[in-house]
Amino acid sequence: MKLIPIPSKQIAYVRYDDQASQMHIQYHTGQTYTCSGVQPDQYQLLLQSPNRYDLVMKMTAVDGSLREG
Repeated sequence: MKLIPIPSKQIAYVRYDDQASQMHIQYHTGQTYTCSGVQPDQYQLLLQSPNRYDLVMKMTAVDGSLREG
């Protein structure tokens, strides 16, 4: 899994697990949250986005499966 830096005061980076369709969000505090059901095309949008933070917030707001862990 490749780490994708997110220019944010809260989020350090995200990583994507294509086998499980999960995006793991690592915060600067050390907490990690997992967002399930993330499709490869959504991840590609994140890679290409000029504003990765806003896209992560949008993806997690829509997805109800965000959990700590």
